[in-house]
Amino acid sequence: MKNSKNLLTGIFIGMTMMCLTAFTAEKVFTLKFSEVDINKHYQKLSLIRQIVDNSNLAHQDVVFVTKSIDSLQAEIVNQVKVQVDQTPPTKK
Repeated sequence: MKNSKNLLTGIFIGMTMMCLTAFTAEKVFTLKFSEVDINKHYQKLSLIRQIVDNSNLAHQDVVFVTKSIDSLQAEIVNQVKVQVDQTPPTKK
């Protein structure tokens, strides 16, 4: 009887901890760049991607770097689209 009570208490504590940690907030950071700066960084990432593609690195390393750059560039494009598409509220 005592063993099953400890097991039940352990399960209850485990479920409680899982529920408490499941609701942690995600921090969001906003970086602001001028259009010229963001274009410059995007072009530099493209150049780095070309250099890596032409390098003697192992295929696995090239794939990792290329996917990382592609992901970062896609996120840049998404963030720029969101900021450009935002329309300011109309004043009445």
